[in-house]
Amino acid sequence: MISNSVYMLAIAPHPFDNDWGIAGTVARLVREKKDVVYVVCTNGDKGTSDPAIKVQELAKTRQQEQSAAAKILGVKETVFLGYPDLGLEYTPAFRQEILRLILKYRPEIVVTCDPTFSPLMSNPDHRVAGRVVLDAVWPYALAPNTFPELTAEGFQLHKVKEVWLWQTETPNFRSDISDTWEIKLQAVKCHQSQVGVLASGWEGRTYERAVQAAQGEKFKAAEPFHRFEVLQRL
Repeated sequence: MISNSVYMLAIAPHPFDNDWGIAGTVARLVREKKDVVYVVCTNGDKGTSDPAIKVQELAKTRQQEQSAAAKILGVKETVFLGYPDLGLEYTPAFRQEILRLILKYRPEIVVTCDPTFSPLMSNPDHRVAGRVVLDAVWPYALAPNTFPELTAEGFQLHKVKEVWLWQTETPNFRSDISDTWEIKLQAVKCHQSQVGVLASGWEGRTYERAVQAAQGEKFKAAEPFHRFEVLQRL
């Protein structure tokens, strides 16, 4: 059934993705008393190059890591959809599941990955998740005749105001994380299954990218997004 609206619904393909891409922004919004809900589409069970690591164990570990990171940031709720890693497909059922969450949480802003990044080679889960989220936001969330079963449950159409895409080649908005970089780093470090295999010095290199993203702004560090307003009609 319909719940109270939240400010931001952040929909990621995998555990870790939201924190790597937007944790500084999430921390700032939470400090401003704005509710943020995470949605994680896959269980991340293929996120290793080590064949000795069992998929069931990795999935459990990554959910625990994601929950710990979300707690540090103050995320209101984390929804785990549990699809297999590298197994997302654009199906009506998956799109309807994402649509249900949008109609349930009724966010002002939806955040997800840019499905067009990178043009030549990209993670297939990122391509699928980004496209499904964009389609669910518009036009499906504004077309109640496409979800009569959800209408019967009490859900109503919802007009998302903006979409923010992270991991994009066309950033047009930079979110100030100068004062929340350290808490972002704490959240990212929760994902030891992912960052534990990175080369020494990754923290500094990541911060350098945040500083580069803020060039031309009045603040020191940023997370870049492609931000656009959602058409408020069909």
